Amino acid sequence: MEERIRRKFNKACVDYHLLEDGDRILIALSGGKDSLELCRLMAERARIFRPRIQVEAAHVVMAGIPYETSLPYLERFCSDLRMPLHVLHGSFDARSDTRKTRCFLCSWHRRKLLFSFAAERGFNKVALGHHQDDILTTWLMNLTFEGNTSAMQPMLQMEHY
Repeated sequence: MEERIRRKFNKACVDYHLLEDGDRILIALSGGKDSLELCRLMAERARIFRPRIQVEAAHVVMAGIPYETSLPYLERFCSDLRMPLHVLHGSFDARSDTRKTRCFLCSWHRRKLLFSFAAERGFNKVALGHHQDDILTTWLMNLTFEGNTSAMQPMLQMEHY
């Protein structure tokens, strides 16, 4: 199973030209299995001679959101991978935009915090760990709540904040 995942990861990196020599990549680490595996695969990939990449992880803690993960576990995990971990803190007021769901607003603010941090620190890419179920769920949520059929793409151009 592990080798199959590694092969699919490497194939996606090649097919979508995700990694380029000199990339500084910030990995969004939620603590879920997708982002943990992405960190492991990217740390492994960073030890390969070409393309030469640097990877670091960032975990976002949003005030007022009941989702919690073990920071000591994430710190040990990243330390074992020899990957720096940044813990970012954010908040948002769900009453500020009643047209959007709280879930959408939290996700949007998390990404904005990640992208702003990445731009400020000179990262040229942000990697998010998602699997096929996430893509389908996003598609269904967008259809239900937003009235459109958009989903996640393998790569988007990062805008500077």
